[in-house]
Amino acid sequence: MRGADWSGAVYWTNADRLDAPEPEGRYPGAGEASQLYGLNAVAYESLMVGVHYIHRGPKNDVCNRGKFPKLIDLELGFSRDGFHWDRPDRRGFIVGSRTEGAWDRGYLQSTTGVFVVMGDHLIFPYMGASGIAPNGNRGMYTGGAVGLAMLRRDGFASMDVEAGKGTGLLATRAVKFKGGHLFVNARTSKGELWAELVDDAGKVVAVSKRLTGDATKQKLDWVDRPDVAEFAGRAMRLRFHLTEGSLYAFWITPDVGGASNGYLGAGGPEYGGVRDVAPAR
Repeated sequence: MRGADWSGAVYWTNADRLDAPEPEGRYPGAGEASQLYGLNAVAYESLMVGVHYIHRGPKNDVCNRGKFPKLIDLELGFSRDGFHWDRPDRRGFIVGSRTEGAWDRGYLQSTTGVFVVMGDHLIFPYMGASGIAPNGNRGMYTGGAVGLAMLRRDGFASMDVEAGKGTGLLATRAVKFKGGHLFVNARTSKGELWAELVDDAGKVVAVSKRLTGDATKQKLDWVDRPDVAEFAGRAMRLRFHLTEGSLYAFWITPDVGGASNGYLGAGGPEYGGVRDVAPAR
């Protein structure tokens, strides 16, 4: 039986110099270079979210002798084609506790579907290993358990403005959209958020009303117009102004109720599938 033919292989993705090794002395046998152990990916809204398993050692023979789990931390990345991945934050999304006796000491594993959408949150099931079975036996793959991590919906990143820091500005590149209703996921309980729609000549063609609130789906109404559907299909830019708070996401949709028509990871109990579609009316 022949092995795989690697002559036509091309680089896909890997761990790199930004994936710091485990500091020596913090975990038994630590100090090795990090490696990519696995990658789960799922479609979410208009892109793909990937959980990268970053293996920080030790080698299997070290773990076998010491009867403790290897270290695998879970880091997030995103891609628009499933091939090219960006991982701007390497601090670890879900990391092992490294504490002897803790259920999630190490060897963390994600799931194929990565997360489900439940209301205003994303729920990430994951496995961890303590290295200690209920009967007291110890081993590298012993003492597995499942936990749930929770994140605000769209809470992967945000534009933030602190109190007393003036007004923040976020300007998008030129985009084309369908529909005319603008929605945001924002926390502006103590501040204000508003938007401008700008054409390719730099002219402001629409201004939204100011919004104060904290919700994952809030509609920004337009001044002197019901929507901006007349500009759909054209290259337009959005400029967001924020006095205090956080802007997590925005989208323009034909649905007045805010359905994005984007993907939903592994879905969720409120949906009939894996896309956020408008209900039949």
